[in-house]
Amino acid sequence: MWIGAVGFLIIAGLAEAEIYNQIMLSGLGSESYQSGWHFVSVFMAMIPILILSSILAAFGNMERVKSSPLKLFTITSQCFMFFLWLIYITTAIVYGN
Repeated sequence: MWIGAVGFLIIAGLAEAEIYNQIMLSGLGSESYQSGWHFVSVFMAMIPILILSSILAAFGNMERVKSSPLKLFTITSQCFMFFLWLIYITTAIVYGN
């Protein structure tokens, strides 16, 4: 189950990276954009995301928290990845060209 949650994070990150790539290639981004590095960015971003999500998932073992550690890990890691790419895409659109 945990491997599936990490795999789902990789797939979601790569899908969001491809959206960013298409925005940059469509002319909304910088003129000096080098395609391909957005995939590297997914794996670099996964390190702090996995660490933070694992720390937050530890709270799933508390009696006051109603979610399981796996559910907390999956939700927080997806939220972190989404907001990272949201910031990238918004910055590219607002400050591009």
